[in-house]
Amino acid sequence: MLNLSKITDYLLVYLLIAFSGVPFFYKAHIVMMIGFLILPLFVFISRKKKVKSFFIVYFLIVLCVQVGQMLKFYQLPMLTFLGMHVRIVFAYLVLEAVGKKTIQYYIDILVFSVVTSLFFYIFSYQGAFNSFLTNTVAPLFTNPLIKDQSYAVWPTVILYTINPSGEGLTWLMRNSGPFWEPGAFSGFLMIALLFQIIQTGTLFNRKSAIIMMGVVSTFSTSGIMVLAFVISAYLFLNKNAFSKWILLPFMILISVILFLSVDFLGAKVVSKMNFTSSTYNTRFKSAMLDLEDFSSNPFLGLGRADSTRFKGETRGRVIHRNNGVTYHLATYGLIIFLLYFSLIYIAFYRMSLHWQTDTRMALFAFITILLIGFSQVYFTKLFFIALTMLPMLFEHRDQSSLP
Repeated sequence: MLNLSKITDYLLVYLLIAFSGVPFFYKAHIVMMIGFLILPLFVFISRKKKVKSFFIVYFLIVLCVQVGQMLKFYQLPMLTFLGMHVRIVFAYLVLEAVGKKTIQYYIDILVFSVVTSLFFYIFSYQGAFNSFLTNTVAPLFTNPLIKDQSYAVWPTVILYTINPSGEGLTWLMRNSGPFWEPGAFSGFLMIALLFQIIQTGTLFNRKSAIIMMGVVSTFSTSGIMVLAFVISAYLFLNKNAFSKWILLPFMILISVILFLSVDFLGAKVVSKMNFTSSTYNTRFKSAMLDLEDFSSNPFLGLGRADSTRFKGETRGRVIHRNNGVTYHLATYGLIIFLLYFSLIYIAFYRMSLHWQTDTRMALFAFITILLIGFSQVYFTKLFFIALTMLPMLFEHRDQSSLP
């Protein structure tokens, strides 16, 4: 039976996820996050936690880069600056309050999200149910704090977002789970799968199966390809001869066949490699544009304000970017980029040591983060900021080999 402390911990980790990708929360004005900040702050104080030097250094580095951008461009985008630091404080307070159990609670919440979303997803094939959900139930979950924006805000019931289109599928709908779109759901699920593999040392268990089922239900090109990569990496590292020499080649063969024969996999990847003629900025075209932007201010970046990031351009199709890796590089520059992703690698490495799994899995986990980030602008979101702070929970000072 859950006690109050455990319920509180689950709620805190859920807020990390919700303010990262559940439209009711993450699309709202920053004042909503500031309001919810009271909860992790109260738990942090009540559990008599102390502010670590890691957080102070982290906070000051980000502040210095933002001040550098301000001096460079003679602009002070207050809401942008405030939003970033609120996220940093929020992530830190939750991680300090919950501790290492954050990993398990994240897995549990994503598993729950798959189970609940599959209920809505399966019944959404029934037109009357889908119409009732969209027109009658979803309006009850309208958030008045949602900001005006150029991107569509899809109907949501918090546990499920009704956004099933895309990927060129005609008769199949896609499962967005509670997130803003199916590809985003697959990305968060892949992190849960990485945590589960590192924590348990195996891919073959009930929670992993549910997570993988959730990824497939998104019918996300990037999600399914990254899933194939993670399964292949696990089989490659597995000491069992059958897994390495029989299952791995079979997995690679099936992946190649699917890539060549399924339109929303191979054909879509080829179409997304269009750099110049597309009016819609594909992931590869976004990368090219971001690298051009990066070259204009490589060390401190261009910031997140449209006036500096896109040089005053406001047309939606022109400023649209969906490559999270290169977007982060252009926005915050090389210094933050290297620190940010180094911390993510260290987090997975230290988790591997803590749970005594093959530390090479940390490298594959790091590559996975880059792969999912290649198709979504994740890295300014609350949970991913928390991901960079995980090394402080797994210090293991007695192990000299630890980064």
